[in-house]
Amino acid sequence: MAAAEAATLVFEACEFESCMAIVEEFFRQHRWANVIKVALSTHDLKPLGARIWRVVDGNFEAASRVIVGFIMTQPGGSVTLSARVG
Repeated sequence: MAAAEAATLVFEACEFESCMAIVEEFFRQHRWANVIKVALSTHDLKPLGARIWRVVDGNFEAASRVIVGFIMTQPGGSVTLSARVG
C-alpha cells in the first residue's frame, strides 16, 4: 500500500459491544494501517481529546481492545478513527 493511504470513520460510542464491533470491522477493512488516531468529541462536537497508537506486528486484536477501552472510559459522544501507514 502507498504511504499516502488513509481512512477515516466517525461513529457514536454508545456501549462496549457495539463499539468493539465497529472498531474490529474498521481494522478488518484496513489491514494495511499501522498508525491509528482516535479523536473524541461531545455530542455537540466539543473536542474531548485524541490519542495516537501504532499497531505493532499487525496485532489488530490487541489494538482494538486498547482503543475501545480508551473510548469507553471517556464521556459519551462522537468518535473519529483515522488510519494510515506510518
